[in-house]
Amino acid sequence: MITLIIIQLILAILLVILVLLQGTDNEGLGLGGGGGIGGMMSARGSANLLSRLTALTATLFMVMSVILTIFASVGSEKNILESLPSINSEAESSEEPVIPENN
Repeated sequence: MITLIIIQLILAILLVILVLLQGTDNEGLGLGGGGGIGGMMSARGSANLLSRLTALTATLFMVMSVILTIFASVGSEKNILESLPSINSEAESSEEPVIPENN
């Protein structure tokens, strides 16, 4: 379980970094020059790579979130709806609403 939480944390940090590296108008790495890393890729190729890496990381993050939620609910005997406080509709309907005084 701890390993899954560490993987989730790494994915969250990686997702933030990938989003921050992207430019506003798909201008490449968003680091000013707009070129690829060391001139190895064109601006369009690096933007495409960053977009794909961001989508992959976001997908993995969502999958890990669902997996962690399932693991957390397996050990619990209560349903999430059972843990909410009960609402008694009859008690609320019998009381009159209080109107505050204007000062």
